[in-house]
Amino acid sequence: MLKESLFWLFESLEDPNRPLFGPNYWLLNKTGLLLPKNRMDRIWIIIIHEIVMIFVVTQFMELYLIGTDLDLVLSNLKMSMLSSVCVIKANAFVFWQENWSQVIDYITEADKFERDNQDEAKGNIINSYTRYCRRVTYLYWVLVFTTFFTTVTSSLVKYYSLEKGFYNGTEPFPHILSSWMPFDKDNSPGCWITVMWHTWLCAYGAAIMGAYDTSVMVVMVYFGGKLELLRIRCREMLGTEGKGISNENAEKVVRQLHGIHVLLLKHSRLFNSVLSPVMFCYVVICSVMICASAYQLTSTTNTAQKLLMAEYLIFGIAQLFMFCWHSNCVMYKSQDVMMGLYESDWWAANLQQRKNVLILQGQMRIVHIYTAGPFTNLTLPTFIAILKGAYSYYTILRK
Repeated sequence: MLKESLFWLFESLEDPNRPLFGPNYWLLNKTGLLLPKNRMDRIWIIIIHEIVMIFVVTQFMELYLIGTDLDLVLSNLKMSMLSSVCVIKANAFVFWQENWSQVIDYITEADKFERDNQDEAKGNIINSYTRYCRRVTYLYWVLVFTTFFTTVTSSLVKYYSLEKGFYNGTEPFPHILSSWMPFDKDNSPGCWITVMWHTWLCAYGAAIMGAYDTSVMVVMVYFGGKLELLRIRCREMLGTEGKGISNENAEKVVRQLHGIHVLLLKHSRLFNSVLSPVMFCYVVICSVMICASAYQLTSTTNTAQKLLMAEYLIFGIAQLFMFCWHSNCVMYKSQDVMMGLYESDWWAANLQQRKNVLILQGQMRIVHIYTAGPFTNLTLPTFIAILKGAYSYYTILRK
């Protein structure tokens, strides 16, 4: 019964017009990252996004009011940074809405083209990256939901802690998030109003994270798959079995491959232009988030809090790793594309066809690299460097 329900749920998220991007496109619409066409609906969605941005300001106001309590400062700073990343992602997506739409439309049309013109080898690659995108999307959604659930329930676990008994008002109310409120948030009814407000905000942030992050990952996976398909097309450009093709057909194939690569490069750079500023902010903030989580994990004595900090730390590291891993894969696949030219039957081609191959080789040498601002690339060495930086900050705090 459960298996049938999950199958029905997953099938309901599929879109025949978007065979690769269906579930991600659905969540982008539900979260309001893809703005509706109706003018009033668009205004309402934008207002919601900006209300959340105002909430982030109240978090930093509370950070100023906390004082010198290191544990509270780290808890607030960690959540404030994560909230800031959510707001940056939402507003960046809305601000560059047209660019994102161009990238999504290109992926949809290019993916349909490949599906309509596939053979066995290309079909295996298409099925492979489609299945991988689904696994990454759904598993990441589970991770985000788990983080949301543990974050929301952590305050209730602390409230009804077996070690301290029921909350008696002698300590500050254990809120989900730390933020300034225009009323007494430590006593009823203000405390429960704050809990409901924070719960909605956590749900909003989880939805934004799930929609934005998985969309970025699927785009990267598709670009990697497209590069693999392009390598196969390059391998077959001069025919098979050494029989060769006519100059007219060879020129036609070279023009097609050149056009495919130019479009791929254009939209890859467009994608990087909207992703790079967000990743720059995230990379800068991530070190602080991971450092704060690691410090609290090792300093707290409460078991429930340890579990929460461990899950939060895993989420932060996994999120950063997924971006760097998929970006790194695209970089290496783009370096391997021109190998398809050497794997072709170039040795059976005439002089004119070999000249076309050399021209195409120069085009294929361009490497696709996604960046985090103007300072670093999204690669595995960057991921390792961030972890080293976070550990350095952690050792400073421990001293």
